[in-house]
Amino acid sequence: MVVVVATSAAPALAGSFELSLLGGLRMGGELEDGLTGEYRSVEASPSFGLAIGLPLEPERILEVVWTHQEGQVDGASADGGPVSFDLDTVGIGGTADWRRGRWRPFLSGTAGVTVLSPEQPGFDTAVLFTMTLGGGAKVPISPKLGLRFEGRGVFMLATSSTSGVCGGGRCVLSFSGSGIVQLELLTGLTWSL
Repeated sequence: MVVVVATSAAPALAGSFELSLLGGLRMGGELEDGLTGEYRSVEASPSFGLAIGLPLEPERILEVVWTHQEGQVDGASADGGPVSFDLDTVGIGGTADWRRGRWRPFLSGTAGVTVLSPEQPGFDTAVLFTMTLGGGAKVPISPKLGLRFEGRGVFMLATSSTSGVCGGGRCVLSFSGSGIVQLELLTGLTWSL
């Protein structure tokens, strides 16, 4: 906090593109247990990612964003143990700032895909259509470096009638129609290059 207060007069980030390294927490989402029919929650876990932005106008940035979460649903395997999977989300969209200065609030949105990759052998990878909507703030520390704080909703929809952690003719965890909804809270460093 001392850095932010001491550099409150720092100009907004400016450059030919922005690079943001992100880390945080992703939580929420339910999958149907293929054995019992009960809904089980995806455990909250750390997430990390990268955003590459190309300024189109001073207040609008076109972004490509990738985030990764190692997800887990407890008690869902046949032996009562956890089912683990990776969620890799890639989206194209952008941010719209509405004020320059010490804090640069922004709205964000992307559209893309999430690849759900089960860690257990014998299960298939699923591809989900994904949209994110969020908002946050960028806080310049210097003309080329800043902090980024963001919260976003992640909406994943099945690209087939039923998807999930499936293989060998059965689904251990599945969802259909409504897909998965999660909340992701991120913070990171942004460089203007």
